[in-house]
Amino acid sequence: MKAKSIKGNSPEEIKTALEQSMADGYKPTLAVVFISIKQDIDAVRNLLDQHGITIFGATSSGEFIDGEISNGGMAVLLMDINPANFEILLHDYRDKEPEAVAKEMASIAKERFKNPSIILSASFYARGELESLLGDQLIRTIESVTGKETTVWGGRAGDDFIFDESVVFTNHLSTKRGIIMLVFDGDKIIATGEAASGQKPVGTEKLITKAIGNWVYEIDNKPAAEMVLKYLGLNLSPEEAETFNPSGMGIAFSVSRDKGEAIIRGVGMFNWKDKSVSVLGSIHEGDKVRFTLPPDFDVIEEVKFNAEKIHHDEMPEADALLMFSCIGRLTQFGPIAGDEVEGVRKAFNVPMAGFFTYGEYGRARNGNNEFHNNTCCWVALKEK
Repeated sequence: MKAKSIKGNSPEEIKTALEQSMADGYKPTLAVVFISIKQDIDAVRNLLDQHGITIFGATSSGEFIDGEISNGGMAVLLMDINPANFEILLHDYRDKEPEAVAKEMASIAKERFKNPSIILSASFYARGELESLLGDQLIRTIESVTGKETTVWGGRAGDDFIFDESVVFTNHLSTKRGIIMLVFDGDKIIATGEAASGQKPVGTEKLITKAIGNWVYEIDNKPAAEMVLKYLGLNLSPEEAETFNPSGMGIAFSVSRDKGEAIIRGVGMFNWKDKSVSVLGSIHEGDKVRFTLPPDFDVIEEVKFNAEKIHHDEMPEADALLMFSCIGRLTQFGPIAGDEVEGVRKAFNVPMAGFFTYGEYGRARNGNNEFHNNTCCWVALKEK
């Protein structure tokens, strides 16, 4: 496989970059497109389709190739993979439960390839209840059909921090309520990656003693909101607590797993009436958690070092690289987030593209496939 990455701030710029990339006779068969919701998606779809290029597309909250981050633009990874080694699936879930749609798609993937490997995204209404079904439950549904050994990497589509509606698309379909899979033949395409957050747990382990959906009501049998305030060292009046919103403070739980590293669950909304807090992603009664410190700049070096180690130990040769990084990392690191992106790319020194997501999919280190918050997930690809 040969890969090339291109970028642009308009369909015209992508057209020029695409023509330049093909001037030497290069004929890509697949394009992974990460694009701002403000861009003309249909124009880009039509352009790539006219060249016979199959599209895996998702809207972003910032996109990048190499270490260059854009906001409002487009990043495209072109690959000339043998069409027999991959397939794109895109289903709308407006008339069905997302779980039922995911199961149907996973069945198709398993029928198509004995050992499927999946790149995953989903579009959704960010303020709706179905959003919670496109996290952990989506991963578990896929695994129920394909098996836990299936490789799953990706990120939920974004919309430039608007937090309203995102889009996933392929050549002849785009939808604001959809699940998209780029399914590889795992026997022909090697996919190796890592999910890294860098958030360090602190304090003693605590138990979630009451939770419904993605709302935590009690931790160690005490009101969850009060526990969060205690962790922050805040003593708020009822009036102050009523308007307190911890979502911008980088607060997160480190949730223990029976196998592999703990995963991160960001703390979102705060409800003073019942003293509960919401989390980004599922959490369950009985989960063991610790509070975390926000990632510091040392984590960028850690992510780079781990990528270099995986390159050396597991994948000395790669053809292409995809990255799915949480928008929380962009807000926390600012421009330095580009150093993390470029650090991983340099480890493999291959063309890459990625975007800032509304939640990431990837295998926890030494663990299982998970839905992540505030995590950088990357996957290197190699065609045998």
